[in-house]
Amino acid sequence: MSWKAIGQPTVRKQRDKWVVRIDGIDTATGKHRPRQLGTYASQRSALVASRAQRAEARSTERGTVSWLVRRYVASKSDITPKAREQYSWAIPHIEQGLGAIPLARLDRDDVADWINALASAGTLSRRSVQICRNVLRASLADAVEEGLIPRSPAARVALPRTVAKPVKEKVIQAWEATDVERFLAAVADHRWAVGFQLGVLYGLRRSEVLALRWDDFDPKGRTLRIDESLVAVNRGAILGDAKNVRSRRLVPLSDDGVRALKRRRTEQAEERLLAGAEWEDNDLIIATRQGRLVLPRSYDRSLALIVDKAKLPRLTSHGLRHTAATHMVNNAKDVGELRAIADILGHSPEMLMTVYAHALPQSRQAIVDRIQHTSA
Repeated sequence: MSWKAIGQPTVRKQRDKWVVRIDGIDTATGKHRPRQLGTYASQRSALVASRAQRAEARSTERGTVSWLVRRYVASKSDITPKAREQYSWAIPHIEQGLGAIPLARLDRDDVADWINALASAGTLSRRSVQICRNVLRASLADAVEEGLIPRSPAARVALPRTVAKPVKEKVIQAWEATDVERFLAAVADHRWAVGFQLGVLYGLRRSEVLALRWDDFDPKGRTLRIDESLVAVNRGAILGDAKNVRSRRLVPLSDDGVRALKRRRTEQAEERLLAGAEWEDNDLIIATRQGRLVLPRSYDRSLALIVDKAKLPRLTSHGLRHTAATHMVNNAKDVGELRAIADILGHSPEMLMTVYAHALPQSRQAIVDRIQHTSA
């Protein structure tokens, strides 16, 4: 049903509550259809909500920055669910500073002042400020292409050099080889053992592990195809394409890896029989006992319990990938092996060298030791 407001929000008492309503019509039929916007315990809170609704209606009038940005985000059909969440998150930050300004009056100083205000407020990280700017710039660029404005006032506005909110340094642990052995022993009998193994040995991302399907597994070719991901969103999780072009790849498996997947398939066949009519055939390798998607937070919770019980250094699911990559780089013998590691991880070689540079000194020492052994 298409609906359009034809009035302003009003506040009415309904029994022991206060209700905010607005008149409107069904544009398809022309019938009058009022819409309830919210119910509140006090008249004061209802009036505050009503004023907020009126302010939002003014800010989203056709031709304003708010109208443009909301229309642009709503029109994007070629982005991932996670990206859509980021775009939607940016909207109120844009509206707060620029939303009510008509497009024809928006200038470069307005945009620069707004970005500087975001950067100096101390509440948003540099990455968050960048997302807000990117959404505004993309919306205005779209408006230029459409002929709504002659040029974009945000096109040449740069990010400030400094952002008040300090950068939170990510400290990602990597287990020692003995820790990996203890972990593999601890997960051996777990339903999702193969998922944890693929993380700590092959460096698969959590999103990739949870999206694996049985038709991705080729036991004869001894490979695992990575082409989907399961991403956490505000209302749970959603399946989508792999992170990027490099993320879509074939991962070669060891004999142990093939056996682990075959064992999981046998175990899941038994779970399917026990579930009976409740089973959902999603073809997922890592699934609930009813064949449904496993939420990322549930997977992480199980991992944390296993790690604590085994008295291992605490590590996240991303830490499993980091551990795998660190050990791979540590044991690499030449540039060809580093390139192969990048392919297995779904990284570019340049990114691999940047992210896992900490492992290179040990690799260099191994090379020096081999030179010493050869010359002795």
